[in-house]
Amino acid sequence: MSGRFYKYLSILFFCSALFRLEVAKSEINDPFFISEKQISTSYLDSKNELEDYIIGAGDGLFIEFYPALELSGLFTVNEEGEVYLPRLNEVNVSGLTTSELEKLLEENYAEFLITPTVKIKIAVFKESKVIVTGEVRYPGSYLFPSYISASAPNFLNAEKESQNIDIESKYSEDLRKFKNSNRLRKNYFQNENILNDQYTVGKDSRNTKNISDVIRKAGGITSSSDLSRVKVIRRIPLGKGGGKKVAVLNLNEFLSDHASDNNLRIFDGDRIFIPSLKNKNVEQVAKSVVTGLSPRFVEVNVYGRVQNPGTFKLPLEGTLSDAIDITGPIKPLSGKVVLIRYKSDGSIQKEKISYSAKAPRGSKRNPFIKEGDLITVTNSVLGKTSGVIQEITAPLQGIYFTKELIDNF
Repeated sequence: MSGRFYKYLSILFFCSALFRLEVAKSEINDPFFISEKQISTSYLDSKNELEDYIIGAGDGLFIEFYPALELSGLFTVNEEGEVYLPRLNEVNVSGLTTSELEKLLEENYAEFLITPTVKIKIAVFKESKVIVTGEVRYPGSYLFPSYISASAPNFLNAEKESQNIDIESKYSEDLRKFKNSNRLRKNYFQNENILNDQYTVGKDSRNTKNISDVIRKAGGITSSSDLSRVKVIRRIPLGKGGGKKVAVLNLNEFLSDHASDNNLRIFDGDRIFIPSLKNKNVEQVAKSVVTGLSPRFVEVNVYGRVQNPGTFKLPLEGTLSDAIDITGPIKPLSGKVVLIRYKSDGSIQKEKISYSAKAPRGSKRNPFIKEGDLITVTNSVLGKTSGVIQEITAPLQGIYFTKELIDNF
């Protein structure tokens, strides 16, 4: 009896080990498998999202020095990831959070100020490069422009007031010289002009970008998009161990309420992955258009043997027949339709289609059209032959008409 038990037990252990091996393989092959423990949505909550914001080139930092308030101002992070500060000169801040930089500056300025306190806020957020993959129409990398924080006007007012504060005798000679120079004032007013020229002050809510903005820019969702398991992957600051953190979000609420608490703000370096549904949900595409999660139209180019060639807008999930209807009927003696488009990997797809206006929508003979498609209606063999005959006979017709003109003169 015991022999059988151990025999079955060994078989059970073997099957268990084999199962774990297959799971490990699937995780390794998954490009979005993250070794770190998955976290809840609250970890990326908007109340705490700036705590782990990683400073980089293009950020505008409002740094407030206390008690040396006259040294406070706006400082732009240059391409090398540095800011120019009094006495310290170039300071590398790339990769740090605001709290880490505050601690670093307090330690460095302790040599020049009595118990200095440094407070840092992000006045200008740098460009955000976000990668989105999975069930979106156009997976890829998307760049969102930099924007000014809604609190920036308060920063500017505070800076202007600080210019009138006198220097107390307890400040070091070096800092007095720096304050009296035009370097700080020049740095401040230069940044102020940049803010006023390139950004709209006080419109932070309009300029910040969320997950829905990324999905919309990627062409919107498809009928196979699983919005209940959207992954957001974000970098962890080096000071907190580095690596990645991931949250799995449910965006289905966005299709009904036009908004969702899970529609998180995105930052530079974020990655978004939308998995596929087992069964397609055709209705969610129409809902996504209404709520703004997907664009209403796509732009296509139609040329060749049509009445009105050119660039046209079609409804999302429009078909080849819709494009032909807009450009007018196909001319007589026309041949097949050639469809040229970019694939998700960047390569070019060229396909000849035996077009039929009566074919079902989305079928091989009447496919769905995507943004940027190039459609050309070619000549048929008979049309080409007719063209050749016309070119050959055109000179003969000219000679005949000339002869008739002379004879009748």
